Amino acid sequence: MSKAQLGAGNVDIELDGETVTLRPSLKAAQGISRMSGGIVAAVEALTKFDLDMLTGVIALGLGKEPKDVAEAVWSTGASALAPKAIEFCTIIANGGRPTTGGSGEANPPKNG
Repeated sequence: MSKAQLGAGNVDIELDGETVTLRPSLKAAQGISRMSGGIVAAVEALTKFDLDMLTGVIALGLGKEPKDVAEAVWSTGASALAPKAIEFCTIIANGGRPTTGGSGEANPPKNG
């Protein structure tokens, strides 16, 4: 298995009108897992628009504290952010690599 290219697992989100990038890391993965009792539990909470979980996932992806992003998360809205936060958790669960494309390339080739 090859290593993912730098930035291959990054997830861009719009947070309070600004584009920011969630970056997968071991620290983010451990924090999300500990905060929720596992990555699957985090995804389940995100599907329920759990605002604390959403704020925590985004903060960890940005390398910030939840208190530093809470207002921006609330202003942006859970329904706008949850799908990207779920995508980020899926990437975290896959060792920081996207689950599509197979090679972890930043722009994997499309079949067909």
